[in-house]
Amino acid sequence: MLLGNPYSGGGRLQEATPTVTRVLRAHGVAHELRQAATLSALIDEASRAADAGFGAVVAFGGDGTVNGVVNGLLRAGARIPMGILPAGTANEFVRGLPIPRSLTKAARVLADGIPVAIDAARINDRYFMNIFGIGLDARVAAGASRLRSKLSMRGRAVYYLAGLLELVRDREPIDVEIVTENDSFRGPVLLAAAVNGRMYGERCPSLPAPSLRDGLIDLYVIQNMHRMRSLNAALKLARRSPIPEIMIQRCRHVHITTSQDVEIHVDGNPMAGVREMTITAIPRGVPILMPPDAVGWRPAPVSPEVATASS
Repeated sequence: MLLGNPYSGGGRLQEATPTVTRVLRAHGVAHELRQAATLSALIDEASRAADAGFGAVVAFGGDGTVNGVVNGLLRAGARIPMGILPAGTANEFVRGLPIPRSLTKAARVLADGIPVAIDAARINDRYFMNIFGIGLDARVAAGASRLRSKLSMRGRAVYYLAGLLELVRDREPIDVEIVTENDSFRGPVLLAAAVNGRMYGERCPSLPAPSLRDGLIDLYVIQNMHRMRSLNAALKLARRSPIPEIMIQRCRHVHITTSQDVEIHVDGNPMAGVREMTITAIPRGVPILMPPDAVGWRPAPVSPEVATASS
């Protein structure tokens, strides 16, 4: 079952479908394509596909589509493989996997791929594969969503522009209490992000990247800084330099409490405000179709120099 979001990547589904269909037919893969334009529809369709006995359910879109399919499969208690056809705006999650970015090559993986179980995570009652965040992270996600609708922008540039617009604004920090199984923190923060996917850290080599198969979440917390300090911190990240105000911890469980309702984002999707957030790792909770030569795949380890600089 291919589940596509018609709005992913600025409407890329329509132009990409003939290519994918041609490859699957050439490899003798029986398939069905359904479109779902909302998260709830994606969740429902993925759950129904699992119950109907399909051999795999494929997220045909971006990070939001992956999120919907994962939520449908895990809520249904299904262990059938998930495939990914990257046709979204940023495709951040799939960039950390050995799945080709080319839709033609990614479709071939659906034909001969092998399921490899990787970690997932849960925030309250919502599952995610890539990232959950509050503060700056959530505002950038909301800003990117607005820019896509107003400017019809495609690609990762929309996130860069949204991030730049947020950095030049003078925002109030968020008062939080963060508790893990190892430590606790209380105070004002610019952002807090619980990361499962690799690209959050891998994009900035001064940060350690999650492994996707270690059963842990990477928690990133940036303490309060003045606006100019925030801009300097952004420049340091770009230069791959460590930042003292960034706290990083690998953990299995995180509880975040805020003094008031705050916006959050889950895999890039803005969500309504909450005050209490419980994040839990789900070790190897989702089997994903990957190329045959990826069996036994392990993400490249972070170099000791990078890990030391980031701690």
